[in-house]
Amino acid sequence: HYVVSGPRDLPGRFLTALCPALFGGARVLWLDAGNSFNAYGLGYASRFFGASSRAALARIELARPFNLYQLETMVKVKVPERWRGEPIVIADPMPLFYEEDVPAAAARRVFTRVLEGMMALSAVWLILSVDREPPVGREGWEDQLRRCARGEMRFYGSNVADDSAELAGGRRSMEALPPGAA
Repeated sequence: HYVVSGPRDLPGRFLTALCPALFGGARVLWLDAGNSFNAYGLGYASRFFGASSRAALARIELARPFNLYQLETMVKVKVPERWRGEPIVIADPMPLFYEEDVPAAAARRVFTRVLEGMMALSAVWLILSVDREPPVGREGWEDQLRRCARGEMRFYGSNVADDSAELAGGRRSMEALPPGAA
């Protein structure tokens, strides 16, 4: 799997960036764990590219897990049943594991099983990790997600407040990070 991290608007920007590939015939499975799928933004981007939003949306198979247990079932059962070789995006999954109503030990077990499920399917998994502080007792989980990744990329955002000129890659940019860097 690959991890792309960045500010809150990361899933929407990533979806917009996929438009040219979708118009070219690419398909994607999109697990909207963060409840942030922006169909309207995709529509605006499609019109900008001179194409139909229906054409782009038809190439995205969207599923929305509402809790970490549904995400586990999707990753370990539903996605392998439906997968036909396309990339799989998991948009903003960490809040599901940070849910305070789920004890940390139980959430950790599910987190581990989700990682195992991703490793069991030889797909290209793209994890969109939105910047947020983990709750006490759940620190380091996102770091583990990154350590297991084949690669990671950092999106610095389009808002000056989300970015810093001193950071490698400059403003409004993406940069590939060496494994383990954050």
